[in-house]
Amino acid sequence: MWGKRVLWPLVLALILLVTQGITFAANIPAPPKQEIYVADFAGMIMSEEKKQILTLGQDLDKRFGAQLVVVTVVSLDGASIEEYANELFRKWGIGDRKKSNGVLLLVSKSDRKFRIEVGYGLEGALTDGYTGEVLDNMVPYFKKGDYSEGIAEGYYMLAGKTYEEYGAAPPEGFVFEGADNAGGSQADGTPASAEKAGTEAAAEAEDDFEWWEDILYGGIFLIIILVIVFVGYPLLDITVTLLLNLVFSLLLTVLYLITLGHFGSFGFSSIFGRGGGGFFGGGGSGGGGGGGYGGGSSGGGGSSGGW
Repeated sequence: MWGKRVLWPLVLALILLVTQGITFAANIPAPPKQEIYVADFAGMIMSEEKKQILTLGQDLDKRFGAQLVVVTVVSLDGASIEEYANELFRKWGIGDRKKSNGVLLLVSKSDRKFRIEVGYGLEGALTDGYTGEVLDNMVPYFKKGDYSEGIAEGYYMLAGKTYEEYGAAPPEGFVFEGADNAGGSQADGTPASAEKAGTEAAAEAEDDFEWWEDILYGGIFLIIILVIVFVGYPLLDITVTLLLNLVFSLLLTVLYLITLGHFGSFGFSSIFGRGGGGFFGGGGSGGGGGGGYGGGSSGGGGSSGGW
């Protein structure tokens, strides 16, 4: 009887972990195999704008490992725009795995919402304030139904600021307002200043540390729970035992929710292959202009809005 009372909350927690993960993951579309910088599932981007976005996306990826990706979906399927964007960003692995310099511009057509999600490595350049300005600039286009032009304008603003961050010029024919287009000599991915380089290094160090930190805290938490279960259970009557079962299940649920927010920093792609975006995703680190996503993770920064 004692063994059954210990077992059922563990089974319940396991079912909760599995079913919640599968339910949400099913709403995230599979990453594209080609033209990875534009995933137009909602059919909102015209061919001319798509061509321009692909040109810039390939150039940024090839030179700096930075991946700026546009994704349009018909619906968020009941999820918030923030949850959906963060989950898609991490599952696809946008950006270089070590630099975490990915950017996602997500648009949900039927929900009339959009969001810019930024990786750790570019949060210093693409601040929440700046990404908010980008979305504000897109609103007039969207209200007129000019989705393709609005998305392109937003992408140009993000790309221009990214080139400025690396002190580099965009490809010939592209001029971004407010960007430093005279820095084209720095085409090796070196940021424009030592301060920016230090920020990026700190972000990388933080990424490298987080998964160890999660495992440490998670292990300590589980040890405490196991001690309570195996030492305390024989000393308690049935009423207190049932109460502890409930508390135990709630604690496991909280642990699940906490660790869910850090899965992007675990670097599973480095364990199961240097793939992009998932446990077994294809593509190498940095993408290399169409070769796949680089296994980057989201820093949680960015802005959301609607029209």
